[in-house]
Amino acid sequence: MKIIGISGTPGVGKSSIATELSKLLGLPRIDLSKEVIERGLYVEYDEHRRSYVIDEDAVRRYLARLYDEIGPYILDSHYAELAPKHLVELVFVVRLDPAKLIDRLLARGWPASKVAENVEAELLSVPTLNAIEELGEELVVEIDATNRDIASIAREIVDILFGERPAFLGHTIDWLETMPRDRLERVLRFVEMHRS
Repeated sequence: MKIIGISGTPGVGKSSIATELSKLLGLPRIDLSKEVIERGLYVEYDEHRRSYVIDEDAVRRYLARLYDEIGPYILDSHYAELAPKHLVELVFVVRLDPAKLIDRLLARGWPASKVAENVEAELLSVPTLNAIEELGEELVVEIDATNRDIASIAREIVDILFGERPAFLGHTIDWLETMPRDRLERVLRFVEMHRS
């Protein structure tokens, strides 16, 4: 077993899934966003986007050093693809119906502009495409978390890791193709109206 990445846009359930997976596999969970801030693995704080601009090279070095120190771990991050490829078992990109993501992030009190940015990334499969670009399709699996509980998602990941369930590698979820037209139009209107 090597590093298992749990990736996806904010709000899809990454941290809950990574925590449950950590319990099931007995591996430590690393919250990369927290580590980036605590260890200064960033270049600057972007006031407009309200987020840190990470130092990708420093993050890669840190993740490799951490693997050397503690062995396999669960990497909880929307940029899990920064783990060195040779140390990655698989990166699971958690996907969520963009209309549900709007509701979830607004309920958390996120500003509409930040919600729109993240929903657009989910709609366009940005986390998946970033992971494929860095690691190749053979190390990326999408998991649809829509209307599912955390335990069943974590169990699916474990089953894939141990070969008890087939892994459909690469980009397999396309909201632009599969969402009902009325829901898609609602999402697109929201993004257009609140894009900063």
